[in-house]
Amino acid sequence: MAPARHERYYFDDGSLIFLAEDTLFNVHRYYFQRDSPVFQAMFSQSSSSGEGKSDDNPIVLEGMKSADLSCFLSCIYPINYGQGDLTTYEEWAAALELAVKWEFDRIRDFIVQRIKDTGTLAEQIVTARRLNLQQWCWDACAKLCERRQPLTLEEGQRLGVEDTVRISQVREKRRVGSKFRGPGRCEYYDEWQDPWELSSISLAADDVQYYVKETLHLPELPFNLSPKYDGL
Repeated sequence: MAPARHERYYFDDGSLIFLAEDTLFNVHRYYFQRDSPVFQAMFSQSSSSGEGKSDDNPIVLEGMKSADLSCFLSCIYPINYGQGDLTTYEEWAAALELAVKWEFDRIRDFIVQRIKDTGTLAEQIVTARRLNLQQWCWDACAKLCERRQPLTLEEGQRLGVEDTVRISQVREKRRVGSKFRGPGRCEYYDEWQDPWELSSISLAADDVQYYVKETLHLPELPFNLSPKYDGL
């Protein structure tokens, strides 16, 4: 069966045709060439194949779901400017994965802010880990470790066993009167602290931050988010 044209993202004046699953998308090459180093490099390589210029010869996005590409394109062609058209965490996460993969930095930063505004801390941690966004992951982990309320069952299911145990370990030690003595070393007192009086991990001494980051096994830092959207 021939691929179908997407009902929203097949533009009559489009100049770049993608095929994702069994759906054709006809979008504007200008945006991809302007904002993505990945596509800039692709377009700079002269080719006589005509790939991406017709329905019969589209750029095939192997393994990509058409729904995920639709989520990403909604960030390029929004109806609801400023807020975006997506409504669920799963949709934003799918769009973010493509923004990171294709190096659309401004779209990436916008989506991160939307997930920060609408997603739970557990959702933010899972997304930041998967995409190696260290600063965002640290910000969300620190907030979850500082929070008075314990982790919920839903958060534990979202985070998985390893992250749930690591975060619980930090929360437990932060609630015991402890004195850190160098990276990874601390001494404990018997007296428990009131959870309301916990100081911010983000503003703690370097040795405390080092211990927490080592315990949480944060991802590497391949790049920084733009300052406007940087959590710390």
